[in-house]
Amino acid sequence: MSRTEHFLRQLNLLFQAHAQADLARQMARYMKDQFPFFGIQGPERKALVHQCWREQGPLPVEDLPAFFRLCFDQDQREWQYVVNDLGQKVWRHMDLSFLPLFDELIARKSWWDTVDFLSPKLSGRLLLRYPEVLPQTARRWIAHPNFWYQRAAILLQLDYKAQTDAPLLFELIRRRADSPEFFVQKAAGWALRQYSKVDAQAVSSFLEQAAVAPLTRREGLKWLKSQGRV
Repeated sequence: MSRTEHFLRQLNLLFQAHAQADLARQMARYMKDQFPFFGIQGPERKALVHQCWREQGPLPVEDLPAFFRLCFDQDQREWQYVVNDLGQKVWRHMDLSFLPLFDELIARKSWWDTVDFLSPKLSGRLLLRYPEVLPQTARRWIAHPNFWYQRAAILLQLDYKAQTDAPLLFELIRRRADSPEFFVQKAAGWALRQYSKVDAQAVSSFLEQAAVAPLTRREGLKWLKSQGRV
């Protein structure tokens, strides 16, 4: 048995011991019954992952891609969240070799809950250290026929604040301004709302000029309206 398989087996024992059937049904309903759950909420799940990490010893960084793929092979949705739990723990040790992995995982068991950490929390955090790779990654994803990649492209810089490449963000939103997909429209509004906290005038000007979906405009203006800026 490999190190990754052993770690997964030990963590699975912890998850099974803490599973809650009633909560699992509630969590599955919240996710439109697309995925089964153990019924373990975020704080407890993270504590169990930390416990296994402490008791079994950290997985070497070179083992993480194989382990992350194993997590996406499992049925219960908590396993996919483990990728983010561990990714946040070891992100300083990741380099660009992890980007193709995150790219691959976006297309697996896709829904907003995984895309929204695979893009800004993992890929975005990684690309903040490799800014020269950001534009090509974002443009490749925005051109992808799978709308989850389009969402991922728009959300890549969600946590960048003043380090946001605003012209790139506006370009990406314009390129998918006619998308009928709720999750793309919502992502564009979310990204604009976050950036409006950094540069209110830039977002106001963009929304005055760009032909975006009503949902995008409404979401993008939320913070500005709350501050009386529009």
